Amino acid sequence: MTLVVLDVVVVLTPDLRRDALALGDRLIRRMRDQGRSAHFRLGRPYGASGPCEPHVSVFMLTVDENETADVVSAIRSVAVDLPVLPAEGDEYRHNPFGAPELYFRKTAKWIDLQRSVIEAAEPLRRGRLRVTDPAGMRIRDLIDDPSTAPQRRDQLIRFGYDEVTENWDAVGGPGDRFNPHVTLTWPVDSEFRVDLGDLPPARDFSGTLTELAVYGMSPYGTCTTLYGVVPLGSLAATAVTDEA
Repeated sequence: MTLVVLDVVVVLTPDLRRDALALGDRLIRRMRDQGRSAHFRLGRPYGASGPCEPHVSVFMLTVDENETADVVSAIRSVAVDLPVLPAEGDEYRHNPFGAPELYFRKTAKWIDLQRSVIEAAEPLRRGRLRVTDPAGMRIRDLIDDPSTAPQRRDQLIRFGYDEVTENWDAVGGPGDRFNPHVTLTWPVDSEFRVDLGDLPPARDFSGTLTELAVYGMSPYGTCTTLYGVVPLGSLAATAVTDEA
């Protein structure tokens, strides 16, 4: 059995993809000017893996390599009933490890999409846990650590993933951990915070998103191996691109 870590993501439009690559390059140049380096560059390969594709993560899970087509099929089955997704850029900020990210304004449509994806895909992980999270922290250690926030521990146990908004009424509460975003790069020095000033207004990073995809993951949350793309809406039942 060969296990792989998958990321079910919302695909950026061509224009937003171009803008994400440009933002990532701009921030990496700014980091280099200060003597800092990055773990990855969007659009470029990660080690021997494929290029790092900008994306919005919805759900991550571990499956057997032979089950990747089942995950794509499960996503196809729910995508047909999901509307296209208006995405409105809201703000830039760093994650806890210094990675600069562009956050979208969270709406009920984002939450409904995530809920549908998890309901379809989560059973296929068959209780497996990812070994590490995108930052390289061991999932089992996070669960066992008494300092881990109870809501985070609960989501890791229940879903194998700890960035979930379970219902609209809970938005803003301690268990509301889903914040749709694009990670633009990731500094090697986790204490470093690159200046996010002078970037284009976050609201300019807006558009209508029309596709989901299933990717195999490399470290630092990078999506490097495409297994399938599924359109949202009525074409989803027939228009799957499998590249496994």
